Amino acid sequence: MGFIKILLITFSLLGTLSSALGEDVLKIGTMDLPPYGWQDKAGPKYGIIYELNDEIGKRSGLSYSNQILPFKRMLALLKKGEIDLVSSQAHDASLSAGDKLAIQFDIDVIAGTRKSSKIKTFKDLKNKRFIYHRSASYKQLKNYPKSIVRVNSYEQSLSLLSKNRASDASVFSEPAYYYWMKQLGFTPKDFGNVILIEKAKKQWVFIRKDYPVNKRRKIKRIVEQIYKENMYNQLLNKYGKGE
Repeated sequence: MGFIKILLITFSLLGTLSSALGEDVLKIGTMDLPPYGWQDKAGPKYGIIYELNDEIGKRSGLSYSNQILPFKRMLALLKKGEIDLVSSQAHDASLSAGDKLAIQFDIDVIAGTRKSSKIKTFKDLKNKRFIYHRSASYKQLKNYPKSIVRVNSYEQSLSLLSKNRASDASVFSEPAYYYWMKQLGFTPKDFGNVILIEKAKKQWVFIRKDYPVNKRRKIKRIVEQIYKENMYNQLLNKYGKGE
């Protein structure tokens, strides 16, 4: 009987130690969406948000992991408490999965237009045929599109806009438009005017809802400092900012 008690105590102590060690590992999730986050087949990881999130990990003083994950899975893991921190705009799904901690960067939302579309102003987008990313919605464009084609990536958005005369405009976060233009060998001359949809949309760091308060405050300060340093704009140049 004494031997069994010793085993139980040992397992209990090991479990407590494991839990404590796990609490000292900051588990970060980055969405799998170039140019914000992606992983090469060879293993290296890249992306604007990936590097911003990695900087949070480095400055935290904790051991950390930074996984590239599909967006919906990333939010599901945050909600379950299996990861601690993600970067997202303040969608309903993000708000239900975690708590807004601090603004990571501001991002412009734009519409790229087909070269022959003759769209010059926001009002010209009325009753036009749009391409949207599969999970996107834009309150500024409510009741504007005549029709919407949904695609799985910004790469597809730009490729389709370049050759599909059945579409007039495609909505992008600005870095994705210029990144994929360069990757696919296009120049601005291959498209029409760029129309601003939303200026300086907030991208937030979300933290899991039960994350310890003292560590939450520390990470909040780190994110705010990185924001002040304007690291986001430095990374725009690296990943394909428009001229």
